[in-house]
Amino acid sequence: MWASRLAPYLVAALALAWVFRTTDLAALKAALAHAPIGLFVAISAVILVANCAADTFAMHRVFGWFGCHVPYRDLFIIRASTYLLAIVNYHVGQAAIVGYLYRARRIPLLRATGWILFIIGVNVGTLFLLASAGAWKAAGKLSFLRLIPVASLMGAAIWAVLLRIRPRILAERRVLAPLFEMGISGHIRGVLVRLPHVAVLCLWHFISLRLFKVEVPALDAIMYLPIYFAAASLPLNVNGLGVAQLVAIEFFAPYGGGSISDGRAAVTAYSLSTAVVSLFLQLGLGLLCIRRATQLGMPREAPEEFEVEAAAAVVADAPLPAEGEAGAEV
Repeated sequence: MWASRLAPYLVAALALAWVFRTTDLAALKAALAHAPIGLFVAISAVILVANCAADTFAMHRVFGWFGCHVPYRDLFIIRASTYLLAIVNYHVGQAAIVGYLYRARRIPLLRATGWILFIIGVNVGTLFLLASAGAWKAAGKLSFLRLIPVASLMGAAIWAVLLRIRPRILAERRVLAPLFEMGISGHIRGVLVRLPHVAVLCLWHFISLRLFKVEVPALDAIMYLPIYFAAASLPLNVNGLGVAQLVAIEFFAPYGGGSISDGRAAVTAYSLSTAVVSLFLQLGLGLLCIRRATQLGMPREAPEEFEVEAAAAVVADAPLPAEGEAGAEV
């Protein structure tokens, strides 16, 4: 267990060590010194709120499809408060939303978990499908990224087949039932409501690249940024730091202008700054919202208590009762 928890930190540390080893540190300091940091932080703060709003919109729609109508304002507060936990671990932040649905909205634990699994799956799937467009042009050290379109299309096709045939071993598990309830059309709708969130992220990073003098054309940014986001979502980073910087350098360094070393330094400055500023802004927004979130029903107990309760529910998971059978979960 401890090895799996330590692995992302080790990979991230090695990736960052390679980034600093291959980057001109003097050029990196110059890139940071010449960037309009105050403007960058101000724009980032505004876009962070917009990003949370777009993320909440997608979540609000999904919950509504499942018949749980949480007021948008309340859900925004809940989602923003989970940034505190997501700083420690993304999945812990998502588990907190499961806790809110279970405690405050009286949604059965496994069903609520299934809703969050659907949201996470759509998030990751959307990023990798969008990343497929730019991955075809990957070359050099990142030529392996050309496998993304193949893997994404194969994965989407296999999942579509499973949704269509509904194998009992999967479809009759309470925690997976919501995914099969949504079907293919529901997954497509899930991707569509997720696009505004991705668009806000693209806008923020496009502006940030320009502020750090990385002149990426808009079309190239639209093609390559989803790859960067997909890389940052992998469990090989810690709070956006790690492998994501390697990917950013390979794709965006040629747009940095000047020498190759200047381009690498500018992109490194941009990537590190977005990760660090995002971390502190999320911390601030989470702190602003956490008190109100607990009043709305966010779990107050220690994470360990909730993990034990969740584990007990998973152990008790059983195939869904036949339609109309007494005790069926709703």
